[in-house]
Amino acid sequence: MAGRQYSAQDYPLPYVIEDLKKWPIYQLTADKEAFLEQVKARTREKIKSKFNTNEALKAELARVLYQERIRLTEKAWKADPKDEKQFWNNIKSKFVKLDQVNEVVTDITEDQLLDEIIDRYANEIVGEFDERTFQFAEKILPQFFGRVLSAAPGKWLKTFAGNVKTLHEKIPIIGDIEKIRHLSTKGTVIVVPTHFSNMDSIMVGWLLNELGLPAFTYGAGLNLFSIGLLSGFMNRLGAYKVDRRKKNSVYLETLKTYSTVAIQRGAHSIFFPGGTRSRSGSVEKKLKLGLLGTALEAQKLHYKNFPTEMAPKIYVVPCIINYHFVLEAPGLINDYLKETGKEKFFRENDEYSTSVKLIRFIYKFISASSSLTVSFGEVMDVLGNKVDENGDSHNHLGQKIDVKKYFITNGELNDDEQRDAEYVKLLGEKILDNYHRYNVVLTSHLVCFTVFELLRRKYKGVDLFTLLRTPAEDVSLSYDEVAEGVSNVKERLKQLYDDGDVIISPELRWNVEKIIEHGMKNINMYHTASPITRSGNTIGSEDLKLLYYYHNRLDDYGLEKYI
Repeated sequence: MAGRQYSAQDYPLPYVIEDLKKWPIYQLTADKEAFLEQVKARTREKIKSKFNTNEALKAELARVLYQERIRLTEKAWKADPKDEKQFWNNIKSKFVKLDQVNEVVTDITEDQLLDEIIDRYANEIVGEFDERTFQFAEKILPQFFGRVLSAAPGKWLKTFAGNVKTLHEKIPIIGDIEKIRHLSTKGTVIVVPTHFSNMDSIMVGWLLNELGLPAFTYGAGLNLFSIGLLSGFMNRLGAYKVDRRKKNSVYLETLKTYSTVAIQRGAHSIFFPGGTRSRSGSVEKKLKLGLLGTALEAQKLHYKNFPTEMAPKIYVVPCIINYHFVLEAPGLINDYLKETGKEKFFRENDEYSTSVKLIRFIYKFISASSSLTVSFGEVMDVLGNKVDENGDSHNHLGQKIDVKKYFITNGELNDDEQRDAEYVKLLGEKILDNYHRYNVVLTSHLVCFTVFELLRRKYKGVDLFTLLRTPAEDVSLSYDEVAEGVSNVKERLKQLYDDGDVIISPELRWNVEKIIEHGMKNINMYHTASPITRSGNTIGSEDLKLLYYYHNRLDDYGLEKYI
């Protein structure tokens, strides 16, 4: 089972559960009221355990009020509830009455205020799944991606509804698909993708559907719900809202509890553990562990609520998406350079915020897109141990282990925040290791890495920000020098591939001249200023920032030593 390979003609695969009404995400919506009550009750319990006296809870509520009032001074988003100020003014009025015990007869308590705030947050966060919307998206997305990846620019609308080229000839899927499919029927799957583009959510959702998996729930930034075109779909396709402006303890606990309870109820989930798109262009090096912790918490609760042999298992699957180019790269690298260079660099904004801008973004993607790759890493349990096709966990020695025992101290299954935090940290490290080893190197990455490293060597002693300001007319390398560098890096990548430390695309087995041609063609397909240019025997660049961005995809492999 585990070794079965699928060809492009096999997709889409049949659903592992044919009846959509039996999908966990469908049942979550069908039982929405009870689900939300469970979220609210558990959030209340968690908050009360942290602030276990009226005085402590009152002080924390004061902090929540203060943080929310600060947030309300900022520019509102279209997706914000219309009664935001009214709600929080009402909460403030009630909070003031807590200090008037001897002056005014009132039945307002700290617990009641906490309940109102939790109820507000839970109803803001909750997502839904609509069968008809899903079936509509199921028909539209294959045609959309077919036009993206096979139609000539400008002609895609004419054949949008026609027969399209098999998508998987353009999007190879690497990984143990059959194991993931099988384990999705035995437990709950958490897919943790890398994050480079605004297209990632659409791409991952479509991809998992092509694998025949039940629909997944996922957290989407509240700002995206301001875009009418996206909002209508996300509201009905299992997306729950994440407002990153809200940093207070009650909101964050409600959000984490929402995820925990959804996983407890069997809802397969997508987390982008990097938290946001990679600004530097490199594969993630650091993860935000909050939502990953909800997977571990849900697994622990399964062990508390079920006999050992019946406790559902939660499986974590890293997913690495690689594009030849990223439409948002100019804005992303500017963000990164501003953050790292502070006053040395000035940022220009490059985001979309309306349906019109989004349509333009999608059109550019359609008009310019080239092939991409998707690879799945090792299927793991919530502690980062490898999992076999039967769902059993194995340690680094290959020995079968019982994960439940890792939550037991002195013979009892207990809560230990410090221990659990270390477990989540370990899981995060295993995910990062998978991102690194299952990263698929494309020709564009190889060529950009080599050219930038050669320029760095040419201008040795010059700091990065000075190098990035080098005028285009002063940027030049000989083609022969680049070809030799590409050849050397290519050979090292083949060694890393043989050692299981990276994956190389089939094109990297071509001769060097063809690799350079293919890489330049793909990297220059969209951007107005070309990251790599060639004039006769001279290689240059019209945008060193973009060249640096794509170079970073091969950062941390030690390849610079082989140029």
